[in-house]
Order: sequence, then structure tokens, then C-alpha cells
Amino acid sequence: MITVVGLGSSDVDHMTVGVYRKLLQSDYVYLRTKDHPAVELLRKENIPFQSFDDYYIESETFEETYEKIVKELLKRGKDEGVIYAVPGSPLLYETTTELLLNNDEDVNVEIIGGQSFIDVCIEAVNIPVNEGFQILDASTLAEKDLNHHQHTLITQVYDQFSVSDAKLTLLEYYDPSTVVTLIIGAGSESETLITKPLEEIDYDVPNSNLMTMFVPKVESTDLDNRSVYYMREIYQVLVGENGCPWDKVQTHESLERFLIEESYEVIEAIEKEDDDLLVEELGDILLQVGLHAAIAERDGYFNFHDILESLNRKIVHRHPHVFGDAVVNNSDDLKEVWNAQKKKEGKTERVKYEKEYATKVLEWMKETIHNEKSLSEILEDTNETR
Repeated sequence: MITVVGLGSSDVDHMTVGVYRKLLQSDYVYLRTKDHPAVELLRKENIPFQSFDDYYIESETFEETYEKIVKELLKRGKDEGVIYAVPGSPLLYETTTELLLNNDEDVNVEIIGGQSFIDVCIEAVNIPVNEGFQILDASTLAEKDLNHHQHTLITQVYDQFSVSDAKLTLLEYYDPSTVVTLIIGAGSESETLITKPLEEIDYDVPNSNLMTMFVPKVESTDLDNRSVYYMREIYQVLVGENGCPWDKVQTHESLERFLIEESYEVIEAIEKEDDDLLVEELGDILLQVGLHAAIAERDGYFNFHDILESLNRKIVHRHPHVFGDAVVNNSDDLKEVWNAQKKKEGKTERVKYEKEYATKVLEWMKETIHNEKSLSEILEDTNETR
């Protein structure tokens, strides 16, 4: 039997009565880390304890550390009652608890909760809970997880290096001047708030296992402009009842020529090696996709997410040598795998006239760009050489 107890967010004052009593009744306590203010209670009451801090030093990753801790606890829990204490709440962002609850060793696990860091962090920075917030782990932080419309608490920041890593990821999304806060020892007598611009937040960072980073929600048109969701909203408005008179009356058929025109302009930007122009013209291609999706969604056929799902599913399926177990050694193998996957999708072989058209038009397009000839001159030259 293993009993997992939460030590609370900081000192004994933030420990629940149930946990307090359980610890006082214990003959021996295992700690994930002894670097927590509430551990002073064990010392004061002469309760023997053992921490797993050495596992952090011995292991190369957090995952390895947690697996070692759980393995040791399960071994002991088979033959004796084990009290295992963790910072905060056992059920909030505590990987060892998750591993223990999912163990295959037929060892019973009991949970006695503690106050989580969330409550005291919210109080420290005075966030109204009804404004909404998200909690992210710095060790797995990725740009795709970030949402500037919500307050964000980031865990697993404990020294300058971890704060720097989190900062670099945040800078991929947020403006460097965004003001963020490091909350250290939230709720304790020694609670400290370090508030700086994001670009400076990793300067002079103390080491602390009781540190959380707070990123406030931001009202930013610049950030909205980088969002696929905002793009979708724009097109929904354009083709909606109160939208643009031109956009509202467009159909898939009426937009056909514009997709071709925009594709030519992308080619022109590529041939001119003009990156700024290429960004603009690729955006115009997305404009066409967005309009088609908005029209279809308005009329009840499909939406932008359906397009993304179809695309992503197809790309992954046609690359089993990247996302699966298929092996390719050369271009012939690759072609064979590609065709086999298309066959599984029910695709049949056909003459693709659009390839022939595209090849010929591309030749004309490049000649127009590089030789400054008009299309009529190119077509006249082509007829003369037949």
C-alpha cells in the first residue's frame, strides 16, 4: 500500500489537516524532494525521512528520475505501507503520482490531497479566475501550446537555465517587451515576485523548486494576425451576412481564375528571389483557401478544419517511411511506397493533363519574367518552331 500525500504549496500553514495528521502518525516518510518548506515539520517532530533528490543528479532526464522513484516505491509498497510526500497536490502536474496510479504491480495507491501551487500563484499575481488561464510545463513547452488570450502559468522552472529555455520558446510567440513574472515561494512568508520584460526574465534568477512563471494574457492585434483561427474568423465575416459585398456573392466557381492568378504570382516571386514578395503571394494563396473554406462552411458543406484534417491525414499516410515502419533506400523505393499508399486510398491511375498544362505554362511564365517577352510573343515563337 502506498499513500501519496501533498505537502501543499509552501510551508506548514498551507498543509491540509488530513496530511498534517498523516505525517505525524508516520514512522517513515519518502519525499520526492526535501527542498520544500513543509519538510521542516518532519525535522521538528523527529520523523525519519528519505528523499529522492539523488535520483535527479544520477538521471539524464526527468522521465528517468520519475521512473526510478516509482520503481523504488512499488518495490517497498508490496511488503509494507509507504508514505510518499510530494510538493503541492499529488494530482496536479505530479508525474510520479500518475505512474503510481497506473502501476502493473498490483499495489494499491491512496491519495491524500494538498493545496496546489495554482491557488497561491493566482493570489500572488491577483488573477481573477473567471478570466481563464492555462498551465504549461516548461520541460515540454512548445509554441503551439501558447494562447495569448489566456493567462499562463508555467511550471518546471527552477533555475536560470530552465527559465532561459522557457523564455526562448515564449519569444517565438510573444513580443520581447511583454512583462512576465517569476513567482517564488508563492503563499509563504518568503514569497518573492520578479517582474521584468520577457527578454530580461532570465537575468539573475535564483534556484528554487517553488518557482512558477506567469505570463499575462495580452490583447494584441499583431499576435492575432499570426493566428490561423483569426484568419478563419476574418473570412467568416467577409462572406457572412454583414460582410463584404464582393466576397458575399463569390462561389467556388467564380474564384477559380483567382487561384490560378495567385499561383502565377507566387512563381514570379520565386523567380525574382524576393522573399518579402513570396511571403505576400503565398498569403494570397491562403486567402483563396480561406475564402473557399468560409463559403463552404457558410453553406453547410465543410470547413477549414476539414481541409486541415484531410491534408494532414493524407501527408502522414503517404509517408510511412517517415511516420511509420516502411523502409526506402532510393527514389524507386520511394515511388513504389507512394503509389502503394495512394492505391490504399482508392486513388486510380489517370492521365494528369493538368501536369502537362502546368509544365508548359511554367516554361512560358519563366520566359516572360526573365526575357521580358510578352505572352503573345512567346506563343508566336512557339508556333514558328512547330
